[in-house]
Amino acid sequence: MQGEHVGAGPAVPASRGERNPDLLGAVIDLLREVGYDRMTIDAVAARARVSKATIYRHWPGKAELVGAALRHRHVTVHTPVDTGSLRGDLLELLQATANICTADSDLMQALTFAMRTSPGLERLIRDQVMPAGRVASVAVVVRAAARGEIPAEAGERDLFHDLAPAMVMSRILAHGQPADDAFLTQLVDQVLIPVLRYRCD
Repeated sequence: MQGEHVGAGPAVPASRGERNPDLLGAVIDLLREVGYDRMTIDAVAARARVSKATIYRHWPGKAELVGAALRHRHVTVHTPVDTGSLRGDLLELLQATANICTADSDLMQALTFAMRTSPGLERLIRDQVMPAGRVASVAVVVRAAARGEIPAEAGERDLFHDLAPAMVMSRILAHGQPADDAFLTQLVDQVLIPVLRYRCD
């Protein structure tokens, strides 16, 4: 596929990508408009008003550029809020997740399809973008353990980190229903907090 040179070099660090918000924003816009397969480095350069050389100086190919844009978007719109309690933090976390799913439903569906046809993009999303999306939930769990609200080992439970976004995404994307306050409160009180407070004997 045009512009995709996976393995040509290391992925750009998130800190470098944050210095190019207009460029990374152009990548997200083009993904929405034309999808991954039809998006080209030429189109990104034209939209962001930069040279192709500037892009290739930082990213070896299209997949790495898209990965950087997605990581930047996660950091920008999904910064965890410290409310002072586990319950409050979880509600804020889920609301942020719901906002992302609602705003980016078309983008998520396009990327899910693109991952099936681009092994390089699939590897980058699974190895770099998805772990970046877990930063917020890890921060919430670490704070709660420090307060003594949950066992220290709770932060190592993959079930929680996978369960929280999966249930919100299923509600919005699969079932087409809103993740309203009632749903988020039920999810926090009846599912997530019990999972985090469970102690292995």
